[in-house]
Amino acid sequence: MEDNKSETNVNKLIDSAQSIIIILPPDPGKDLIAAGIGLHLAFKNAGKGSQIGCGSEVQIDNEIEGITNIPDSIGSRNLIISFDYREEDLDKVDYDVRDNGKFYLMVKPKTGAPVPDIGGVKYSYSGAQSDLVITLGITSLEELGKIYADEKNFLDNATLLSLNNTLRPATFTGNLFHKNISSFSELVIGFLKEIKYKLPSSISQNLLTNIYESSNNLTSSNLTADTFEAIAFLMRSGAHLPKQTVQAPRFSQPPFFEVPEVPSAPAEENIPLPEEENTPVPPDWNKPKIFRVGDNN
Repeated sequence: MEDNKSETNVNKLIDSAQSIIIILPPDPGKDLIAAGIGLHLAFKNAGKGSQIGCGSEVQIDNEIEGITNIPDSIGSRNLIISFDYREEDLDKVDYDVRDNGKFYLMVKPKTGAPVPDIGGVKYSYSGAQSDLVITLGITSLEELGKIYADEKNFLDNATLLSLNNTLRPATFTGNLFHKNISSFSELVIGFLKEIKYKLPSSISQNLLTNIYESSNNLTSSNLTADTFEAIAFLMRSGAHLPKQTVQAPRFSQPPFFEVPEVPSAPAEENIPLPEEENTPVPPDWNKPKIFRVGDNN
């Protein structure tokens, strides 16, 4: 663990916390989302009460087990009911709790004012509460956006731990786990190794796949020894190396040796044979010839 100011006993912070909130900045990338979810599910797997939130609502792939989205709020104590309505049309708001345990909220409009439209009613929570808040990828609380605006009083007084893949210090806490590392997935893996936590195999696989994708199948120039230590940790947790398609190389240059073209043989000419003469053969041509020595004939 590297820290510009002092080393933080992260084990003590985690051990003493029964409830933990993890917060991501708005519009996080795939690497940051995978890291946050991995940390969140690792805490739940260890029996901690864990909650995750983001400054903007994030939909999650169905491949990630146990979570479908990251809400844009971290509050869980106060129920908020919201709908479109103008204050000048409102007469009063009242409530009633009946013997059957039902809670009724009444919104009474002024005479002649429109009735609230139930089709636009939305429900949410506020009033966050936890023993520890872990932030990922920020150096100031204002970077949390909507969540900080909604829960400013809580976050300004909470016990905070900052995780970041840069050595820049955080302005809001002295509890730091900062490392100069290529991805947040590697950062979270190093953090889990530090606190001796294990990951479920499904989440290990998701983090390993994300490391391969973010490093272009381990060809990035940002790879370090920490990258391969993270891969080893995930494989020991049940992850398998992603399947890769091997493609045959393509050559753009011509071959070194070119086979010359063999010229085709010229077509044979039909040479006409001389016509036979009908002249009769002399009789002595059919007789045998005798040659004698000294015969000059």
